[in-house]
Amino acid sequence: RGVWGKVYESLKAFDIYIIYQGDILVYLNCVTMTMCSYSAMVAGILLATAHGIDSAKRHPNIVFFLTDDQDQVLGGSFPLTANGGTATPLSRTKALIADQGATATTFYIHTPICCPSRSETLTGRYLHNVKDPVNQKQCAEGYEGKSSSGSDCCMHVDEALVNNNTFALHLKQRANYTVGMFGKYLNVCPKTAQPGFDAWFANGGGTYYSPSFAVQNIDGLPDGMWHGSKTTYSTSVIGNRSLDWIRKVGADADVPFFAYIAPKAAHDPFEPALWYKDYWAPGWPATAPRPPSWNISMAARANHHPNVASQAMLDDSAADCIDSAFKNRWRTLMSVDDLIADVFALTDELGITDETYFLYSSDHGFQMGELNLPQDKRNVYEFDTKIHMIVRGPGIKPRSHFEYPATNVDLAPTFLEMAGVGVPSGVDGKSFFPLLLDSDTISSTGSVPTTALTSVARAAEVAATWRDTVFVEHYRVGAGSYCGPGHFIDQMDNNFIGIRTMPGSKHGALLYAEFQWANGTNYGMGNVDFQQIFFHELFDMDKDPWQMNNIYDSASSELKASLHAEVQAWLRCNGSTCP
Repeated sequence: RGVWGKVYESLKAFDIYIIYQGDILVYLNCVTMTMCSYSAMVAGILLATAHGIDSAKRHPNIVFFLTDDQDQVLGGSFPLTANGGTATPLSRTKALIADQGATATTFYIHTPICCPSRSETLTGRYLHNVKDPVNQKQCAEGYEGKSSSGSDCCMHVDEALVNNNTFALHLKQRANYTVGMFGKYLNVCPKTAQPGFDAWFANGGGTYYSPSFAVQNIDGLPDGMWHGSKTTYSTSVIGNRSLDWIRKVGADADVPFFAYIAPKAAHDPFEPALWYKDYWAPGWPATAPRPPSWNISMAARANHHPNVASQAMLDDSAADCIDSAFKNRWRTLMSVDDLIADVFALTDELGITDETYFLYSSDHGFQMGELNLPQDKRNVYEFDTKIHMIVRGPGIKPRSHFEYPATNVDLAPTFLEMAGVGVPSGVDGKSFFPLLLDSDTISSTGSVPTTALTSVARAAEVAATWRDTVFVEHYRVGAGSYCGPGHFIDQMDNNFIGIRTMPGSKHGALLYAEFQWANGTNYGMGNVDFQQIFFHELFDMDKDPWQMNNIYDSASSELKASLHAEVQAWLRCNGSTCP
């Protein structure tokens, strides 16, 4: 009857059936993806009419901020933990995004190192689906190398599988987005804009001072390489170029934009802007965190895999090195806070803040003395894999929490659904966009994008089928010793696959990992297939949140067999077969 009769009459001709929960459309059974996209759009518009909501525009703008090496578990991001959750170098970001949107509580990275992580974010694919094949030469180096097929590669990733399959390409081709890339793309960074990107001001991370960027279609700059002066600060120039671009494209109400903004912070060598180099706020921590796993004895680490078990004790010099890095990491993030605040000031000026989704995350976590690992990442443990994710935008309830376990692999499909684009069949991740939305917030909002209206209709279905486990995967890249001798990171034994199961799952809250030794030199020659496991780790995350007590040997044979089968199934998953 009334508007719902119109919905039914509009869709029944396409054999699309509708189930209702109260006044909210919760499920569309579509014969084809094309038909589903069209019918969902129609249903969303009619749903908006029923609730007296103005659908502002079909495709919202999207701004994605991605930092480098920013920890969550150790207090560097959101939810805040430092000094009881009161201290942060990102106070304006907290006010602008976290306090006005949703904060994830169980968000993880799939691979805790730069190039694989960013490849996964761009494609929505797990590492085993974008890496060099097991039987080929591995490009483990960060900034050079060719695969056996001749493709550029880094840290085991075949970049041809990434650059030709990014979410940007789908946004451009299927929803007419204009897409800009500003900052770190992949460690081996192409010199020209990749398919789907209109504006290109990108590098592989580069340096904090005197940075260089590959440039294409940036107003005021010739295409080619741009080199900053010795006083040019990377975060500032990334921010300024992204602001200029948003000012230009944000003025066109008919064409939505996606801004990918990726500063170097808080990656080593942790160089703050000159104006922040000596700043330390009253109430900020005096040292890096000292959790129970910090600088523990070799005997306490004997049941960990060799790379951890062999770490030396942290002496006073190493402790000073860690604390200095901790403070300078926060100082680099103060410039990120400036950048984010400036973007919001501009979108407010342009009047587009309320029709834009803002997301902020990191490519992985960090370690600062936990299990005697003084710096870096590349480990299976929570401090390296758990990251922040905060999201603000139309239909998202302020100060809400997103509690479903997700990873960076889920970002590409989430971006696509935000834009109203169907997720391609080869994508491994799942869109969590419906789970961010709140129907009451939508009902009380005067204007929301059509995509929010259609996606909130799927929220109950998506929630009912969401996973209770996340998958991690890493192939050794190698690193030197940090903060003195005896602290080598990512040695030959540090190839792992693992699953983090959540409270309420059939296993409860566990972290389980299988390790395979890399055979030979040159990072192995592609031999790591995780069929020759030499070591296992298992932690009860409720009782042992700092992963100090490996309980694998005492676990039941049934539990071991179940965990092994599950992690191996994750390793083989592809597209729709991924949970």
